[in-house]
Amino acid sequence: MNLLRLDEFNHEIVRELAPSFHNLPSTEHKDGEYRLRRYSVIELMLEPKAIKALPINSFMQTDKYNDFQGNVERKFENIEEDVLYGDGMKELVYSFRMMASLPTNTQVDIHQMRVLTTLESTAISPEGVHRDGYDVISMIGITRHNILGGNLLVYDNQDSDHFVSLPLDGGRMVTINDRKLWHNGSSIIPLDKNNKGYMDVFIFTANYNL
Repeated sequence: MNLLRLDEFNHEIVRELAPSFHNLPSTEHKDGEYRLRRYSVIELMLEPKAIKALPINSFMQTDKYNDFQGNVERKFENIEEDVLYGDGMKELVYSFRMMASLPTNTQVDIHQMRVLTTLESTAISPEGVHRDGYDVISMIGITRHNILGGNLLVYDNQDSDHFVSLPLDGGRMVTINDRKLWHNGSSIIPLDKNNKGYMDVFIFTANYNL
């Protein structure tokens, strides 16, 4: 697969999916008050745009990949069914599947996340420069509201300077090889300090069935 790929998708998909982010719940996890999230795992079916939701609502990374909340089982409410099986999500999953050449029966983790501004500066990626422990990941911008920052940063290795700094604007999809590259996100601050800001993203991750 490519090391890194940037794509843009139809803004009708943004308009369809954006309202669902207003329904994201907080959690009791360390970042649960400002990183609101739903989480689902799907299986890719034989038909190119067909998916099946799996009965999974917990997620864990080892501290090898996440020194902020590693080795902690985190439970989330699943993505709402009308969102998961809607036309917009089908198009995003299909794009991810085609770009990464994912075969039938591949499992894809989907994180639906809103990062809220807190005080002066909010870390959208509190684990810092990291990998997620997958073969391929995709970060998909949906909405940016009243914020500066929130750029996706991509690195050759953990100790290098980033060679990509890109805002995840609505309609933008960035797919990277998680075995080869590292990534991070720059903090967000509110443009108008009297009002909350937020950024809404989907994150897809998958491993190849070897």
